Amino acid sequence: MNASIYSLAFALVATLSLGGAMAQGPDSAYVRVFDNCETRQLQDQPYYQSDCLGYGDWTVHVIAGEHGAAVAYSDRGQETQWAENPPRMAPFQDLGEVMEWRLDSEGVAFATIYRSLFTGFEPGRDEGQFLTVTALRPDGPVGGCHVAYIEAAVQPGANQIARDAADMLAADWLCGVDAPYVFDLNSDMDVATLAAQRRPGH
Repeated sequence: MNASIYSLAFALVATLSLGGAMAQGPDSAYVRVFDNCETRQLQDQPYYQSDCLGYGDWTVHVIAGEHGAAVAYSDRGQETQWAENPPRMAPFQDLGEVMEWRLDSEGVAFATIYRSLFTGFEPGRDEGQFLTVTALRPDGPVGGCHVAYIEAAVQPGANQIARDAADMLAADWLCGVDAPYVFDLNSDMDVATLAAQRRPGH
């Protein structure tokens, strides 16, 4: 094989590799939420707010009290985001240590997924988990809004359902208009069906 054929073969491989990279779908980055936080008690309230480093330029705000916790993103619209929470399954809610950030092909975060763990007064009773999918809005009036809650304790493939919800729903979710959807064993539709119904003309 002469040099020109080698060059042609190399160029073809490079082109195919570049095409594959350009066609690459969303990816994930994982951040341990509570490793880099500044925490303070809110004035005259039994709650603590932690401002934690997220992915890229994002800051994750966590407000926590005796019975639960809530999450917000950026410095804008925190109160709105804190009003959103997965269905409460038990009196006490804790947040998982790791947050998943869904990234587009250019590495820009467009959604997050985090786990809420619910426990009751008695160990082993009234326990459950939900994955919360949040659409990020860096230029919106609020930094993000909830898209979906995925029951994660007994539902097979809950992590993938959450990623699908982020990838298929977050981009055009209307914050302040669309209500978060619950995906559990009793759901009327799956993520793909809901996404199809939201397309123009349906």
